[in-house]
Amino acid sequence: MESLFFFIIAIALAYAVGCWGSTRKIGFGWAFGLSLINLFIGIIAVLCSKKIEKNEDNVES
Repeated sequence: MESLFFFIIAIALAYAVGCWGSTRKIGFGWAFGLSLINLFIGIIAVLCSKKIEKNEDNVES
């Protein structure tokens, strides 16, 4: 029962890092996958990835 609790916490933290990675070039999938392997590797990968720049000139109406 205790291991299930830690498993759910690990998935939730990996999901949080994945959501953070979706605002960067690495994307959600890679950030989430790396965080499942090791949370700190996922965080470092997201920190090293560049932010996605939103260009308002290319917005189509």
